[in-house]
Amino acid sequence: MKTQILAALLLVAEAGVADASYTTLALPSLNADIRTWTDGASYDSLFPGAHTFNGVPFELAVDGDGNTAFHNGEIDIPVNIFGVTQAFTLINTAYGADGANVGYVSFSGSLGDIYTVDLIEGQNVRDHYDGGFNNAINGVDAIEAFSAGSGRARLDQQIFNLPAAFANQTLLSIRFHSNQQGLAGEPFIAAATVAAVPLPSALWLFGTVLAAGAGLAKRRR
Repeated sequence: MKTQILAALLLVAEAGVADASYTTLALPSLNADIRTWTDGASYDSLFPGAHTFNGVPFELAVDGDGNTAFHNGEIDIPVNIFGVTQAFTLINTAYGADGANVGYVSFSGSLGDIYTVDLIEGQNVRDHYDGGFNNAINGVDAIEAFSAGSGRARLDQQIFNLPAAFANQTLLSIRFHSNQQGLAGEPFIAAATVAAVPLPSALWLFGTVLAAGAGLAKRRR
């Protein structure tokens, strides 16, 4: 029976990875049009539209004033999804100096858990334009999503692996905050997406495998 329980747990874990569902989030406020920034015309084909970068879907929007991103302030993005295990953003900066702490992204759960990740130039954020400011990211929790080419505009994708506690609660919101560091880096966010493992399907699979194991045990007696 122990073998069947172990097998059930492994199957649930594997199913969780396979069944993880993505939800694109709507930014509640936009205040800048990055299409007007340096080489911003490179973004024209992206806004508005649904795009998949590195296997993750994103929804890029344009508001009634023509804005495409939220820049250099603070917003709370509503989520209200249970069991979120990962989050993804499209964040870059205007300007940027290597090592500068230019802001943070914070996740708030329904059980009171809060998880915060600083935005550090040269690690998980960089200038949106491949020019004279910071051009480095670590390639681990920040990877390139879109690039118009060398010396052109780009967008980077951040990968946030949430602590295990978030899998057992509702992710209420994601906060984006800028430290407003001027030439050291002014971050903007253009999109956000979360991934969650549907709990009912995982529990159903676990129960099914346990029931099968129990039936097998009875037949062996």
